[in-house]
Amino acid sequence: MLSAEDAFRNFLSGDKSAFSAIIAEFHDPLIFFINSFVKNPDTAEDIAADCFAELIARPNRFSFRSSLKSYLYSMAHHKAVDHIRKHKRMMLLDDDSRLTADDDYAEIEARMVTDERSRKLHEALPKLTENYRTALHLVYFEQLSYAEAAKVMGKTTKQIDNYVTRGKAALKKILTEEGFVNEE
Repeated sequence: MLSAEDAFRNFLSGDKSAFSAIIAEFHDPLIFFINSFVKNPDTAEDIAADCFAELIARPNRFSFRSSLKSYLYSMAHHKAVDHIRKHKRMMLLDDDSRLTADDDYAEIEARMVTDERSRKLHEALPKLTENYRTALHLVYFEQLSYAEAAKVMGKTTKQIDNYVTRGKAALKKILTEEGFVNEE
């Protein structure tokens, strides 16, 4: 199986079908990641499409110094933050009223969250601060290194280490308060 970077090299060499492998690998997780910021699956899908379109329109911006995954997630993070900044007035609703999900998002989430432990974890994550939640998501769910997560978030590796450590402690406290006991 080709890596995402190899698929992108093939795309740059003229193999237009290679881009579908990139989309297949990153489409659903990227939407899930973006939705954690914008709280709207349709908007998350639009932003993800913008990321893929930009990758096609400006392929030279990706320099192969990092992984394609971290490049896409960094672009998605910046586009989501820009969207929130531009639409801040419309997003003054409380978090609960913004968490309505359509069928497509529910399907994606159902595939990614399969057992009770994961469900409890995903319910507790939104209760964390944005930096803790984002760092934990990138490191544990997207399996980025601390250095790659630092690039995505525009932080230092040490800050990511602190966010992950403090985020795990805060998550443990939330789960304990909610009565979730880890059997291990």
